[in-house]
Amino acid sequence: MRVLMLAASLSIGLTACGNAQKADEPASQAMPMLSAANTIEACLGSYSDIAAREAECVGQYSNACMALSPDGETNSGMIRCTVEEYNAWDARLNTAYGAYMQGLDAPRDGALREAQRAWMALRDADCAFAASAYEGGSMQPLVTAGCRMDYAARRTLRLLSWLEEPR
Repeated sequence: MRVLMLAASLSIGLTACGNAQKADEPASQAMPMLSAANTIEACLGSYSDIAAREAECVGQYSNACMALSPDGETNSGMIRCTVEEYNAWDARLNTAYGAYMQGLDAPRDGALREAQRAWMALRDADCAFAASAYEGGSMQPLVTAGCRMDYAARRTLRLLSWLEEPR
């Protein structure tokens, strides 16, 4: 009996939600999406350790964007969604880097600056290599964007974990 009541409630709830959308409006446009930056901040606030943040937050926006955008499953849509998330992670990375640098004294600030430059060189070389498998093809920009997004997200998470630890 409970199963039938639960199924009936779920059916009514789904119908009510479905009726909230206009008849000629695609499901992907029925609910507004958060921006990439807001999605990342909300996710970071939901998890406190780096492993959970990495597992749950990296790719969350681009995956939702691809699923919910009318063009999300096209090559250009996937690239757009991934670049939007990359840009948000990159901005968050720069904020975290600046905040961490402010708390460092010499010579540690120079060491972090050197590490950041080395990280950027590694990111660029790794992403160029990964994308080279698709040289000239329509997948090349998507692989590049995905690689850069992944690197930026993981570096941001590392910097945030350092910020949250005692120095």
